[in-house]
Amino acid sequence: MLRETNVTITGDFSLEETEFLADILNAGALPVSLEEVYSNAVGASLGEQALEQTLIAGMIGVALVFIYMLAYYRFMGVIATITLSVYIYLVMIFFNAIQGVLTLPGIAALILGVGMAVDANILTYERIKEELKDGKSVKSAYKAGSRRALGTIIDANITTIIAAAVMFYFGTSAVQGFAVMLITSILTSFITAVWGSRVLLGLWVNSRTLNRKYWLFGVKGRDVRGL
Repeated sequence: MLRETNVTITGDFSLEETEFLADILNAGALPVSLEEVYSNAVGASLGEQALEQTLIAGMIGVALVFIYMLAYYRFMGVIATITLSVYIYLVMIFFNAIQGVLTLPGIAALILGVGMAVDANILTYERIKEELKDGKSVKSAYKAGSRRALGTIIDANITTIIAAAVMFYFGTSAVQGFAVMLITSILTSFITAVWGSRVLLGLWVNSRTLNRKYWLFGVKGRDVRGL
């Protein structure tokens, strides 16, 4: 190894600039003692803890959604709670069938799917409530409300599927996992929150058990025209 002992700084420098540059070069060659102030080792347990916390947060969020639906929409909320439970079960079955790994983005997409499924129910139920307040019978309100809400539900879900497809095509790793879970959630919500919820509610409506029982739909009798 050759060691250069004579070093010359050339250029348009003043004496002060030359001395400053020499000090900088020499500083890198001098040994510097370091004292460890703080160190932190991150292991696999951190990811496991984050996953557990996310699952707990997701369960609390879903439980709050169920409570809200039951309190505000009464009997229709019961239908929504049943179909949403089936929705979560079907999504997990499908994800297990494709041997997917449930990551944090996947859990986030599942909870987001719950929100969209609830939104589909809310759109339908609010339409039904409006029809009931206009003085229509329970059966007529159910048919009209379901029909008018369907177009809005389809538009909202299609736009979300398009966005998820773009994320899957251009994204990588976790982004693609989020997109797959989101698309799966939306398609499943059509089976449960849209079709399943309407079938269950329709069976009760057609049985005439709910006739003139407006309070079961979260509608007060004084708000119904013609009563």
